[in-house]
Order: sequence, then C-alpha cells, then structure tokens
Amino acid sequence: MYVKTASIVIVANALASAVFIGAYALWFAPPEAPLLAVLDVGELYRLKETQVAAVLVKRDSTDEDRTLALTRASAFGREMTNLLQSLPKECRCVILARAAIVGPAPLLPDLTPEVRRRLGL
Repeated sequence: MYVKTASIVIVANALASAVFIGAYALWFAPPEAPLLAVLDVGELYRLKETQVAAVLVKRDSTDEDRTLALTRASAFGREMTNLLQSLPKECRCVILARAAIVGPAPLLPDLTPEVRRRLGL
C-alpha cells in the first residue's frame, strides 16, 4: 500500500511540474533570442560611389545628368539611415556590420543583396 501511494504522489508531482513549466513557457518566458544578420555597408557606399563616378566621368553625360547624380549621392546617406532604421523591424533581427565579423559567417544571413536591390545599386 505504501508503494502505491508513493507512486501516485510521484506521478502527480511530475504532471504538476509539466503543467507549471508549460504555463511558464507560454506566458512568462522571454521571447526567443534575436536573430542575427550581417550587412556590408562599405560595399554599398563603394557601389554608390562607383555609380556616381561613372556618370560624372562619362563624356556624353549632360550637366543635368551630372547634377542628378550628385543629388542622388547626397540623398544616399539619408536613404541608408532610413533603411537601417526600418530593416531590423522587418527582418526581426539584429544587424551586424560585415566589418565587425572576423572570418566567414556562413550561418548568418547576409542582407547586403536585398539592400543593394532596394537602393538600386
């Protein structure tokens, strides 16, 4: 009789513990760790610089083309700032600069191609 009572108490404690752990995981546990991604900001600035320089040194570029290229170059910083502020919310991740990563980072998603596409580079 004593073994039967002890077995019932052990099973009841295990079930109660499972319920409490499940409730904690559903309602009180912090959300999962943030995801990480990388972005090569230097590459983006080099691409923009190359794009603007190509228009400026082109022989058949008009003054309007050159002025437009310089205007777009000056607005590029604001575009990058706005994009860098909105990107973490969109991807639900923490963005690290590629230069801050030592060695290859094959497990981290690279957002550079997506940002390059958005900026028209």
